[in-house]
Amino acid sequence: MDLIFKRTITEQIKNNLGKKPIIILYGARQVGKTTLVKDIMCDFVSPLYIQGDDPKDILLLEKKSGKELSMLVANHDLVVIDEAQRVENIGTVLKLIADNSPRSAIIATGSSSFDLANKLSEPLTGRNRKFHLYPLSIPEIIDVYGVNETKKQLEDCLVFGMYPQVFACESRSEKTLLIKELVNDYLFRDLFFFGDIRNSFAFEKLVKLLALRVSSEISYPELAKEIGISRDTVLKYIVLLEQSFITFRLMPFYSNKTKEINKSHKIYFYDTGIRNALLGATDSLEMRLDKGAVLENFFIAEKIKQHSYSMSETNSNFWRNTQGGEIDFIESDSQRSKIYAYETKWKNIVSAPGAFTTIYPNAHFQCVTLDNIVEILNQ
Repeated sequence: MDLIFKRTITEQIKNNLGKKPIIILYGARQVGKTTLVKDIMCDFVSPLYIQGDDPKDILLLEKKSGKELSMLVANHDLVVIDEAQRVENIGTVLKLIADNSPRSAIIATGSSSFDLANKLSEPLTGRNRKFHLYPLSIPEIIDVYGVNETKKQLEDCLVFGMYPQVFACESRSEKTLLIKELVNDYLFRDLFFFGDIRNSFAFEKLVKLLALRVSSEISYPELAKEIGISRDTVLKYIVLLEQSFITFRLMPFYSNKTKEINKSHKIYFYDTGIRNALLGATDSLEMRLDKGAVLENFFIAEKIKQHSYSMSETNSNFWRNTQGGEIDFIESDSQRSKIYAYETKWKNIVSAPGAFTTIYPNAHFQCVTLDNIVEILNQ
């Protein structure tokens, strides 16, 4: 796919080249990491691109001395190692390149932080700066298509998600096929291999249960009992999903008010297409019982992308009290001096719960619907 989307994070990465010897770009497979780094390579005179999935390229790096690595990159002003987690002892390799070739900027990408981070932690202490790339965002699509056309494509975004290759497909049948391939090839095959998952049936059942319970608070003991595995194994699998950029947790927003619940959390998917494909639910949303949950997941995932790309210190939470009052998403600063609350509803506009406004009278509240979500996310 040709580069048609200007990724929000591109300029940040360019501006940080040189501030640290090594830039690490994390992101799930197929979110566009290779396209992004090749776009950056165009700004350099003699970049070197090494593909970690290519055995011949790997041989250029493995079991090499600092002098040999220095000679490899000597005539290149940028070195890109794509899918770097495939390279044995990649942390040491990157350290040797950085120490022996200080004039070469370095970018390493990885589709599995659980694998790559373990190899980088010791050798690269203080030598790297990390960035995350996610599936396409609404502002990135608006930048190409404009607000009105983006609104026309919103239903497909909700159903099939925003992986670039999936989004670019014109037919629903091709979108369905591609998103299912992503689930089977990356989510299951790669994770089974890298995550050392020995009970594939239990892992698959857990992921599907999480997909079903999007927007609901989860209980580890209940999940463990339903699947037939230990609570610790459930926790291990969920951490693995987070480190693979498949899911993320949202914690409760609470103060010292005893009526608020502060011990539970929710789990969402970074991409609603992945969530829907797991359940085999790629039909139109209008008649689906889970359309509200899909919209909620979509909006919150977009907000998480925004916070990550802006590198802000914004806190992300949900709110609920013991009387059943709840708000889907809360943004706040560290001092709680600025609080923005969002409740997602498919079409009906609602007001903030009275219990919430009583405790947080200065909070800004907005109801997010299918009709206004694009404009809100573009603010």
